[in-house]
Amino acid sequence: MVDLSSVRAQKRRELAERRVRSAVDDNRAALARLFSSGLIFTQKGARAGRDLLLAHQSLLRVVDLFARLVEPSARDDAALKHRAEEAFSQLDAQLARAAQLTARTGEFLSGRSRE
Repeated sequence: MVDLSSVRAQKRRELAERRVRSAVDDNRAALARLFSSGLIFTQKGARAGRDLLLAHQSLLRVVDLFARLVEPSARDDAALKHRAEEAFSQLDAQLARAAQLTARTGEFLSGRSRE
């Protein structure tokens, strides 16, 4: 017999993990562009880099949480499951913020920023 709730939870986690990894990759690319352009050494570039790094760190914590959920010892860890539910509830906002910062950095790099 198959437990459908565990299958749904696994699919939910896999989808969220793909979305987070994509955001991490986009974020990393924006940081690399800031460094390679040398704009990281300007005031606006440093601010953009700091914001990107904070978003990156937050997303990496979510990736780590997802990795810990896969471990066999995590199946009975109520605190970990609670943290995972909190992460899922905040995930859309985190991903939107990361996408916004990445887009803003792209505009800054192309010279279209008004800041």
